[in-house]
Amino acid sequence: MTRKLAGEATMHELQELEALLQAHAELRERAAILQKHFTESHYYSSANTEQALQRTLQRLQLPEQAPLTSLSTPPPKRRYLQRSLIIGSAIAASVVLVLSLSDLLNRSTPVKQLAAVKADTAQWMKRQNGKATKAVIELTDGSKIWLNADSRLSYPEVFSNASREVYLEGEAFFDVANNPGRPFIIHLRKGTIQVLGTSFNIRAYENEPVQTSVSTGKVAFIPLYENGQRKPDTILITPDVKVTYAQQTGQLIKEATTSNDDKAWTEGRLVFKNATLESIGAELERTFGKKVEFLSETPRQYRLTGSFQHNSLQDIMYYLARSRAFRYEITDSTLLINE
Repeated sequence: MTRKLAGEATMHELQELEALLQAHAELRERAAILQKHFTESHYYSSANTEQALQRTLQRLQLPEQAPLTSLSTPPPKRRYLQRSLIIGSAIAASVVLVLSLSDLLNRSTPVKQLAAVKADTAQWMKRQNGKATKAVIELTDGSKIWLNADSRLSYPEVFSNASREVYLEGEAFFDVANNPGRPFIIHLRKGTIQVLGTSFNIRAYENEPVQTSVSTGKVAFIPLYENGQRKPDTILITPDVKVTYAQQTGQLIKEATTSNDDKAWTEGRLVFKNATLESIGAELERTFGKKVEFLSETPRQYRLTGSFQHNSLQDIMYYLARSRAFRYEITDSTLLINE
């Protein structure tokens, strides 16, 4: 279940898990609790994991008729207390198991990019979100990071005295604590972002151009060119300005934007401006976890504009299809799009 939530389960593992859940009602209940924790709590803190766990446990609710198995029948009052304790223990054990497995896997699997980092930041944490999963991470320096679906962040438990460095794959919104003596550096596959104290959004998914936009302050973007060499042309980005960089072509575009729209995903909003249905489909696949398949090539290039907040996939597709005629079908695991 942990591998499924992290988006790392193989097809064989998913089939095996589904068979277990179908055969055992108690496992379905535990799976529902873990799914709720990962998709609804949206909270993760490297410095205060125990407090975050307690807050999560307080938010989780189970139906009072949850079945329990007991060797003896206690008196009515004690039965209710015992059942509460067992349910609470089961929830705590389930959540702690996921967090513990995640930490063990993260700490035992080094990231190649981190090999050259100084020894005093050797203790690294890694947060990986699967599709349909988001998280909020609080770093020890007071910085806060919203990590989008299908994204990964690597960061040290404690920053060095000289700088604060993290590694990002995917999309994240950063609210960086100000510290002029220790620059905050985000390493991407296609470049580097350096700031002192500001808030900004980075979109750096594989096979997509890098996009950076600023809400407050300034950031410096240093592109990494196809041959792996950095050039001295650092681009300064100010509020409501977005830079898009395509590594393969070396093309770099700087344009006006609305920073609130660029970080809309942190508030449960999806904003599409003259976007192709193909790119919208990729965003919907990350957001809802359903594989998007085009049964015809023509709809891929349809351009659409729309804004949605906390809407279901069914609602979004209904309104998109009303603005530009195409057919679609939503199954348990797939969104099919046709002419």
